[in-house]
Amino acid sequence: MKVVYSQKTANEIIQLVLTGKLNPDPIGQRPPTSQGYSKSQDIIWSMLSGVGIGMVALRDISEDAEMQKVYPGVHYLVIDGGHRVRALVKFYNDKFAVQKKKFKDWDIDLNDFQVALDITTCTSKEAVEKFRNLNQTTPVNFMEMLMCDDQSEVCRHVRSFTRSYVEYDNKVHDLFETAFDKTGTEKAKWFDMAPNHRRKWDEYAFIAILKSIGGGNVDAGQSHIEDLVRQEYDGNNPVTKKVLATVDRFFTDVLSIQSKRYKKLNTDIFAALQLTWFELYNLNREFKIADYDEFHESFMEAYSLLTGTADTTYNRETIQYDGETHFLKEFMRKNITNFANGSVQKVCAKRILEEMGKPEKYGVVFRDSKRSLTTSEREQKLAIQGFKCAIDGLPLKLEDSVWGHDTAWAQGGELMEGAVIRKSHNINMGQTTIEEYRMILELRKGKV
Repeated sequence: MKVVYSQKTANEIIQLVLTGKLNPDPIGQRPPTSQGYSKSQDIIWSMLSGVGIGMVALRDISEDAEMQKVYPGVHYLVIDGGHRVRALVKFYNDKFAVQKKKFKDWDIDLNDFQVALDITTCTSKEAVEKFRNLNQTTPVNFMEMLMCDDQSEVCRHVRSFTRSYVEYDNKVHDLFETAFDKTGTEKAKWFDMAPNHRRKWDEYAFIAILKSIGGGNVDAGQSHIEDLVRQEYDGNNPVTKKVLATVDRFFTDVLSIQSKRYKKLNTDIFAALQLTWFELYNLNREFKIADYDEFHESFMEAYSLLTGTADTTYNRETIQYDGETHFLKEFMRKNITNFANGSVQKVCAKRILEEMGKPEKYGVVFRDSKRSLTTSEREQKLAIQGFKCAIDGLPLKLEDSVWGHDTAWAQGGELMEGAVIRKSHNINMGQTTIEEYRMILELRKGKV
């Protein structure tokens, strides 16, 4: 690690950003901790008043071949001080006023204001450590610390769900969609919080990844998230395409459920949805929410009864856990967001599902993990059928056959409740059962 201390004028800093040589918002930068321009206004007024804006820490990547692949043509990345640099550029571009005057109305030369710089040439891991050391006395949470790592593949997967990045050329998941209001403030479409406030959305994605890996409500607290990233650097990365597909499926289901609600998602309801979804995933990896209206209504009824204040049904109800008796509602409210304890998460999830009733009542279909027979298994079944189609009774060759479900797999049909049939029948029968389709064929022949 090599450190050089220097200074540049405010105008030089701005021009470095405008020419693409300085990236004030690299992948690892934490999202803004406040909305609007009030903090930026304070930064600029501090500079204009002669107090200065404090030292900005940069990472020199001009000679770093690996980092140039991620940030081609960029010389510096902000390690600490991104908001201050962005405030300078936005002030220069007349995005906000200071003391009721925009930059164009101030009679100032930005070359007259100096900015102290700490320029470090280092690895990504060293940059992460530097950020952490610089923020020992500032209120930075563990996710903001963790996500300043811009080379971790696991962190990249997480970011790709929650925000679009030019460097990744990715599309954010629709659940985390945002829009700008008339004042230029970015708003979350589906959540009642500022976009990825304090990296909360990234934490949601990490928790979903851990639960997808574990196949249900496993421990998914701070230490478990940090261990996941550590495993990657140790050469053991369990985040597979299948895991990411499960996370995407979970977020998509949450979005479909949330689209039935009038109010935006808060932390507690999202947490309750998460533990409920992953308990269903634990029960059946291939489960499907076939009716989002029914699921939404059943879930919200159960959630309201078990945690709400508008109904007194369960006010005196108790629950046993770990040898102790707890009031049910207090237990649920406390542990729905207790991601670090998979055991209590399971208890809460099971109680919600119990309240919701049978899967068919809340629009969920459990599906066989195996969708069809192997060729060898199908040949055996065909031989037992006398090499005849189970629908038309005519001779059938293996290469012309398929395994026909009596009830469609997508509708929860069990694999072995079927028979070997002709391919053409499988195409034509749609959602009918084998017996129903056989009757249709007979009707067409005029035999029934």
